[in-house]
Amino acid sequence: MDPRTVKRVSAYAPIIMSLAALAIVIEGHLEFGNHPPADEGWQAHLFQLLMVLAVPIILLFIAISWRSFKQALPILAAQVFLWLLALGALRFFDL
Repeated sequence: MDPRTVKRVSAYAPIIMSLAALAIVIEGHLEFGNHPPADEGWQAHLFQLLMVLAVPIILLFIAISWRSFKQALPILAAQVFLWLLALGALRFFDL
């Protein structure tokens, strides 16, 4: 695979994954309110997979962008911000 393609995918995949995780948290809040079911559903499992799998992709993006780190910093900041936002929304809605 072309290095530019890997860099582009590793730049935007964590952003999309974090937005999907955030959408899952919002959907869970709309469906269950502040009283989640006793058994974890598909939302919890998919959220966990998205959040855990985003971390190595972010690390890959850092490794690929090491030489042009200042240029990659806004994308990295967006990745980390959205990842933390999804976790924060999970805690805020107490799911």
